[in-house]
Amino acid sequence: MNLSHLPLLFNSKQTVITIESPITERFKILEFVYELAQNKLLPLYFWNTGYSELQLFNDNQRLISTKYKCFSGLSWLLQHPDVPGIFVFEGAISPDILTGMLSQQTEMMLSNLVYDLDANSVPRFLICLENYVELPHSLTPLIPVLVNPLPSAIAITTLVQDLCDCKLTTNSTQQLETLIRTCLGLPLGELEMLLKRLSRFTHTLEELIDGVLNYKKSKLKGQGVEFISEPDVPQAAGLDLLEEILERAAVLLKPEAKQHNLSFPKGMILWGPPGTGKSLSAKLAAKKMGVPMVAADWAALRGATAYESRKNLREFLQFCDANGEHGLVLYFDDFDKGFAGFDSDRDGGVSRQLAGKLLTWMQERTSQVLVMATVNRLEFLPPELIRRFDEIIFVDLPHTGARYEIFKLHLAKYFPGLDFCEKDWLRLLRETKLLTPAEIALMVRKTAEEIFYQNAQKFPTSELGKRPLNVSVRDFLEVRYAKRRPSGYRTLLLA
Repeated sequence: MNLSHLPLLFNSKQTVITIESPITERFKILEFVYELAQNKLLPLYFWNTGYSELQLFNDNQRLISTKYKCFSGLSWLLQHPDVPGIFVFEGAISPDILTGMLSQQTEMMLSNLVYDLDANSVPRFLICLENYVELPHSLTPLIPVLVNPLPSAIAITTLVQDLCDCKLTTNSTQQLETLIRTCLGLPLGELEMLLKRLSRFTHTLEELIDGVLNYKKSKLKGQGVEFISEPDVPQAAGLDLLEEILERAAVLLKPEAKQHNLSFPKGMILWGPPGTGKSLSAKLAAKKMGVPMVAADWAALRGATAYESRKNLREFLQFCDANGEHGLVLYFDDFDKGFAGFDSDRDGGVSRQLAGKLLTWMQERTSQVLVMATVNRLEFLPPELIRRFDEIIFVDLPHTGARYEIFKLHLAKYFPGLDFCEKDWLRLLRETKLLTPAEIALMVRKTAEEIFYQNAQKFPTSELGKRPLNVSVRDFLEVRYAKRRPSGYRTLLLA
């Protein structure tokens, strides 16, 4: 259930309710609840441990102190059965940091309030406002949990138009759409504060977009999530099957696909040895489909405790759903490492819990999020998780034609216009038949560095930038096998 169900719960005499929402949304929640309080002719009170008195939320949307001293919200409510109102207590049922569980006293006070408030003739309602809610099984039937959802593109559009009207022009439609997509995944109250702050320092929509994007990147980085930077090559060579699959997936993003009951694919596993181009292919997928991409470190989503780990994963998946309104690629690198030993109890079953939550999300989500995971050892993944992926693509060492394409891509970066005769190409490709794409890229880069070093020994600094890097197949093979140099012994660069 979400926040919109609160009036129905009040009308059905539900007196104790929890709302899951970030702290930045406090006043948005209070504004919403205040309208309900006005309809019921009841005062609205707010309290958290930062206050020593109950705070009254008034018509001016401000909190003012009252005569009621309060140091423990739940016990105060039990001790003052004659005070009517709607009480919003923030952080009153936060669990123990280490165990993630409510204390027995808090659990008992909550159950007592459920029955006392319902039996009391004085109209009183309790709303427990928490950043993340996990009720014990004994309270689950008694207290509903409402989730304050992240705003949709429509809600963000309204907010942006209200706050940034001075920056909007008749020619800014495309930039406005970009700004709205950039804002996806941020809570409405947080977004409002951010836009107001940025509006003081920015003068155009482009500057505003950059400001929101930088804020979003910084926030996500602290959660083990980041936006993928542009790859250093224009395409992944030798993966024609993957290219075709991505083209088909991009077509399914069109709104018309839903008219035929077709949906965006749920997931794709790229499986193979390290260095074969799996990560690069995943990074290029979002670019090819024209959607944003976020890379998540599965290990970084794990918190110091089981409770924190579940909280991090829940918030991250909500963020993905919000950003997936128009398509999103969620990328997990080395996904198998995070699940090694997932079915053991050495971590208290946390890995199994997180895997279960991810499984449920992948099965039930309706957002257009494509999960791309790269793995070296497929057997480390739970079988039930593997079944949630639509495609499993094995990425092997590149064949001769693929190696030729990979060489051409990297040669164009360091040696523009360079080409070899057929005999030299055959020799180069024959001597590199066991190399991965990553090793080929390293070999080309190291060769360019070596030729530049040789030029630096022969020519003055003023000529280095103008002088081309002349190279032969022999130079590449010397780097390939890392032969002895007068400067000392060089170990093998590549296996």
